Amino acid sequence: MAVLMCILLGATRAEPRVGPGPAPAEVGWPVRAAFYYPWFPESERWATRYEPSLGKYDSSNPQVLTTHVAQARYAGLDAFISSYWGKDTPTARRLPLLLEIAAQQGFHMSAYYEPESLPTPPSDSVLSADFDSLYQLTTHAAWLRMAGRPVLFVYNTGPEANCSAVSRLMAASSGRFYLNLKVFGGYRHCPDQPDSWHQYVPATGFDQQAGYSATVSPGFFKFDEQAPRLARDPRRFEADLHRQVASGSPWQLVTSFNEWGEGTAVEPSRQWQSPSGFGAYLDAMHFVYS
Repeated sequence: MAVLMCILLGATRAEPRVGPGPAPAEVGWPVRAAFYYPWFPESERWATRYEPSLGKYDSSNPQVLTTHVAQARYAGLDAFISSYWGKDTPTARRLPLLLEIAAQQGFHMSAYYEPESLPTPPSDSVLSADFDSLYQLTTHAAWLRMAGRPVLFVYNTGPEANCSAVSRLMAASSGRFYLNLKVFGGYRHCPDQPDSWHQYVPATGFDQQAGYSATVSPGFFKFDEQAPRLARDPRRFEADLHRQVASGSPWQLVTSFNEWGEGTAVEPSRQWQSPSGFGAYLDAMHFVYS
């Protein structure tokens, strides 16, 4: 993940509170979702090699978020997996607004819990407080639910990315969440198993974790690197989408919708315009997912 200025800075405006809504509906399998980053303009001060069609936006702007959800629906996505860096960060304060806007368009949201990637993972008390804070939002009609529980993804890549960390995360969840954890070496042999697993490797065009997930990436060209780790090619991306659908994986994921610092976005950009106005990558998703 890119270095996060958003951990240190406050949000630019207060966001609405989310109250109880209708009973959340479940999405049918396969679930198609993209990793989403509501951390602008704080993250890396908008350093990127590309230019989004919306310009360098503010993730607190409701019009921007409304546009993003509409674009995702055009692409055939069911949900965003929104980056979350703890209950007192801008990513947390923007999540209620994302839920409200998603609900308006019949879209869904989950969260990507990322503090587990830090050199020093959160203490048990911090982890518990973060999970409690997230769980309070899951009564919202837009929160993605599977198997009767709200879905929570975890980016567990820190020094404790092992079976003990799996057990710790599951204990913090206490069965409340449908947990989808990031894979690591030997993950299938852990005595405690979450509900599902995913991989996050945007420098690889296609990844499949058999029985769990298939993930595609349009490219990877980090703002401070001299060459792309994965060159952009819309035709290769479309072929990878076909492989993803053919895999029959329950979770069919895209890395990412708008991680501009790493250059993995499928969001419309001036660098990949198309006649539809949605850009080459969302057009490919629209074609393959429809």
